[in-house]
Amino acid sequence: MASSHPKIIETSLVFPPAGSVPGTSIPLTFFDVAWLSFAPVERLFFYPFHHSTSHFTSYCLPALKSSLSLTLQSFFPLAGNIRLMPETTDKYEIYYKGGDSVALTVAESDRYDEVFSDHPRQVSKLKTLLPSLSKSESGGLQAVLAIQVTVFPSHGLVIGTTLHHSACDGKGSVNFMCKWATICHTNYSKVLQASTPFRIEVDRSIIPDPDGSLYTAILNNLSGTENHNLDSIQSDPEMLLASFKLKAEHIQLLKEVLLHEAAKRNVTLRCSTAVVTYAFVWAGYVKAKSTLSETEDVYCMFATDHRQSYQPPIPENYLGNCIGPCIVQAKVKDLIGPAGFFVACQAIGKAFDEVKRVGIQNAEDWGKIVLEIGSHKPFGTSGSFRFKVYDVDFGWGKPAKVDIVSIAYSGAMAVAESREHDGMEIGLCFTQREIEVFTNYIGEGLGYMSTLVN
Repeated sequence: MASSHPKIIETSLVFPPAGSVPGTSIPLTFFDVAWLSFAPVERLFFYPFHHSTSHFTSYCLPALKSSLSLTLQSFFPLAGNIRLMPETTDKYEIYYKGGDSVALTVAESDRYDEVFSDHPRQVSKLKTLLPSLSKSESGGLQAVLAIQVTVFPSHGLVIGTTLHHSACDGKGSVNFMCKWATICHTNYSKVLQASTPFRIEVDRSIIPDPDGSLYTAILNNLSGTENHNLDSIQSDPEMLLASFKLKAEHIQLLKEVLLHEAAKRNVTLRCSTAVVTYAFVWAGYVKAKSTLSETEDVYCMFATDHRQSYQPPIPENYLGNCIGPCIVQAKVKDLIGPAGFFVACQAIGKAFDEVKRVGIQNAEDWGKIVLEIGSHKPFGTSGSFRFKVYDVDFGWGKPAKVDIVSIAYSGAMAVAESREHDGMEIGLCFTQREIEVFTNYIGEGLGYMSTLVN
């Protein structure tokens, strides 16, 4: 296989069990419609797999397909399509009808060393492990989910998912992967029989918007947003996806430094794992981006979960979006200065506190806010250390690595719990020079922090 692209072995469509799900229309909420023009979320799950491709197709693939079908009985919106509701011009829905499915591609590659491990890898090569979402121009149908499994014979395999963000947020998408893996793990060498569906909440009416004003405001504000195309990332040979790990003791050190510096200044600050980790990485990210002027403002745009903003709270098993923007602003000169970590913590903590106080009261302005700072290419996060992506075990062990490739466009950092220890994994897209700067920042920064509290 001389080509850099994997060899396609099989393409198929996987349906929920016949007759198990009626035709259903699920209107998008104001949380969902905010993501209509954004690029899909692309995740890669890397697994050790010391067998041949024929072994996979004979013994593993049947169970993968059967378990996926059973999982789609509960998660059927992921087999549907996003479209305009008939006879409307601005009302979007996920529409599922009998016969709708998820496209599953099986491929084979011999380029194991180029994509596995923690060393920086070219985004263009990782993209070959991901499927595209089909779109019907004539019918206006946009697929929600596509899956690709790439086998590296005798070495490993990768499960790649491409998911339209309007269908659900990260919590819902990882919940789907965990449920699929749980069914498959039950007996991955046999075709599975029908089982009791998981209880998944798909009813969008539990998100209040009585007169539709929030939906209309957000859709109108974002209607001119360009539909991002991740294919352009492939043309940049310098773009690399790099992974960095912060151990539990590193995060504890950052918390101690923040409390120490806050006491010196006689101020009270929010001190949490998210605040100190995001602040430490943000300050380093700004240092690595040498094109930034010291006098300009830089922004973070974090996604914050609003399930608890409602009474009663939106259930954890809700399959949809329930996240809003949290905006943080600072000067470059302040972030790259000696107090950069403290400045970042202060700004992020204040923004988190404000979101907790306000909830969704300013949701009508979210679209306008996102557009205003969009030209500044804000830093942000994708994923969460609470999602437990390393628990996605299909029967051949936990993932060796999980990547979010779509951060290559958004400029966000991918966040996940650490597989090897109590800590956190951070994924960032950089040039080689920026990776070197950021790597030095991590080592020197943690070393300097230890001197502040000892």
